[in-house]
Amino acid sequence: MADKIRDFKEKYKKNPGWYWLMATVFLFPLLPEYISPFILFAGFVIFKRQWTREGRKAKVGTLGKLEIAFMSLALISVLWSHTPLDTLGTAGLWWGMFLVQVMIYNLCTTRLKIDKIFNIITISAAINGAVGSIQLSSYMLNNFNYIPKCLVFPNPFYKNIDKAVYTWLPFNIRTNTFADRASGFYSNPNLLATNMIVAYPISIYLFLNAKNKKQKLFYFLINLLVSAGMSSTLTRAGCVIAIAGWIFMFVILAKRHAKELLTIFIPSVAVLIPSMLIRYGVIFTIKNGGVPVVSNNSANGVAAKRSSQAHFEIWRSSWDYITEHARVFIMGQGFGCESTGAFLLETYQLNKPHAHNFIIEIWAELGIIGIILFFAVILCAFGKLLEINANNGKKFDLVFCVFTSLLLLLLFGLTDYIFNSPKQIILLMIILGLSQAISQCYEKTLIKSTDDFVKATSKTIREIVEL
Repeated sequence: MADKIRDFKEKYKKNPGWYWLMATVFLFPLLPEYISPFILFAGFVIFKRQWTREGRKAKVGTLGKLEIAFMSLALISVLWSHTPLDTLGTAGLWWGMFLVQVMIYNLCTTRLKIDKIFNIITISAAINGAVGSIQLSSYMLNNFNYIPKCLVFPNPFYKNIDKAVYTWLPFNIRTNTFADRASGFYSNPNLLATNMIVAYPISIYLFLNAKNKKQKLFYFLINLLVSAGMSSTLTRAGCVIAIAGWIFMFVILAKRHAKELLTIFIPSVAVLIPSMLIRYGVIFTIKNGGVPVVSNNSANGVAAKRSSQAHFEIWRSSWDYITEHARVFIMGQGFGCESTGAFLLETYQLNKPHAHNFIIEIWAELGIIGIILFFAVILCAFGKLLEINANNGKKFDLVFCVFTSLLLLLLFGLTDYIFNSPKQIILLMIILGLSQAISQCYEKTLIKSTDDFVKATSKTIREIVEL
């Protein structure tokens, strides 16, 4: 034991930034939102001191420069924002979370390190998924009088601490908690669902490329816990997108991994489908002598339908406001959700915190200029992955799983705002950082023009067919 500790100390001294990066990626989803950022800031300071000592400069790359342009606009929008403190704070969060991307890009310089980060992401997500599953299971057992209320697992996990901290703060923070939908270590079920969405394709990649039966079983369990975590949130869109993600991966990877993908699909469906049935009130919603019964007209089903109707009303109202105000259409009304919540309430009598769609929300905050900059970032990230010469199976799986993870995150963002907290924003930064890291570790055909993009896309299609 003493030798192991001594060996770890020696390794840490040689590359402290790397160990802080691993700790950040693992702990950020598990700690409260008012603690997690400080782990990242401490890690970045140590990384920066290491780089300075070694005479190196931290690089951000083309993708990072585009993000800096977007985040600079977000920061400058404080000049015309009606909610300047919210704008300043939200822009500051994006700048802060960007630090993890810089660390990943500079520190993940080998394929082994990239796989290590993948492992950490999925293990952390699996822990969240396990907690979420216990939260929902214990709630339902209590609901049907099988266990007393004192045995119901705290949901969210930090609920009581959150309440004390947010009450102490000099400004108001609104958080909506749901006793009947799991949140894991997050403060809201949709935040937990975002984490599960990002981790789901990565867990499949690790399962498909496990080196032996022991690893295969381990990653199978990891994927099961991630699926169960998604299911425990009872987030309809999240469950549908996770299943759609598996279908997408099956279509592309079936030639080499059909049997394995079908194996992993069985437990995924077994936990995701019931979640949607519960959410729509088909099962486990009415007590009948303490026994759950089937019902198509439960309160849950009505609430789910009303929620869908409310989403359409929010989108219609938000788009109406954007198109009716030229300045908002072009420049937005300032970064941060507070301004969107204000006009939804004042103009349309909708008491909602944001637009429940990342495209409409960013457009409302930063105008068409902001949404163009944001999509430039996304297209650059996809381009980084497309330009890689994925000429063997594992390399293609690696690139494709990151591509799918980013795609599923954005699809989920069409039904809910996915950048509502630092624990959500950092997920995007981690994926973008991994895109950069993979791009620098593998041979690639540089994309410098539209023709290059078309050629890279054609090359990727050929790789799908041939591998």
